[in-house]
Amino acid sequence: MTAMASTKRPAWANALIHTFLGAAALLSLAPTVWVMVSSFKTGNQIFTGDGFWPAPFTLQGFVDVFTQIRLHDYLLNTLLYAGLGTLGALSAGFLAAYPLARFAFLGRNALVALFSLALALPLVGMATPVFFVVRELGMFDSRAGMVVLYAALQFPFTFVVLRSFLISTPRELEEAAMIDGAGYFTTLFRVVLPLARPALATAGVVAFVNIWNEFFFANLLLMSRENQNVQLALAGFKSQFGFNVTGAVAGATLVMLVPIAIFLILQRQVISGLTAGAVK
Repeated sequence: MTAMASTKRPAWANALIHTFLGAAALLSLAPTVWVMVSSFKTGNQIFTGDGFWPAPFTLQGFVDVFTQIRLHDYLLNTLLYAGLGTLGALSAGFLAAYPLARFAFLGRNALVALFSLALALPLVGMATPVFFVVRELGMFDSRAGMVVLYAALQFPFTFVVLRSFLISTPRELEEAAMIDGAGYFTTLFRVVLPLARPALATAGVVAFVNIWNEFFFANLLLMSRENQNVQLALAGFKSQFGFNVTGAVAGATLVMLVPIAIFLILQRQVISGLTAGAVK
């Protein structure tokens, strides 16, 4: 009891730590808050920095992004890429993670290392081979090509998260299901898949946000406006109509709302997935 009391932090230390963490959180949120508030300002007020709150309050920026560049079309494209790309990455990651977490066979460690090391590959270094492979497959400037590419790019992360989670979960339920006569795929989808929901949520949210915010490969592989994502649309907003700062921050606000909403809805599962693998 004495040892526990001696190692307990004093109240002033806890207060100092929480104050510092709170200040750091507010500081990290400052750019996001500024963009959201500025989306309701006039361009002149944004440039002059005259006051934090909009004066006058205006929705002209939102009108511009929907009338001048039809942002909703690009939002639908981005939602398609992010949704199907995430689904593909989770499906492939789950099907690869389970056998590599549960079974020992020749070459298992090499496969784990190969899939995991793919996380370290820089996007710029992959640009040339990706460009030629996509072109040779006839998927250049196509929605299908981007979905397949995004699923492949997010596969290493989903694999690492799901395998780490599955390693930390006990095998008793799977063994009981197999004793009762369940086959491999029945056990996989009826027993393991429901248990892996927190890890799937964590990997899925991160993959979705990564694809939602992706610009590099979209700029490299998408030429047609009808196939472009929302990041390219906002980048083209400047060159097409001059620097419409009000429309730019309004578009950025709309683009931020989708991943924020997804995280708020799934935050409990995401946090559970992040912490589950830490405790055996």
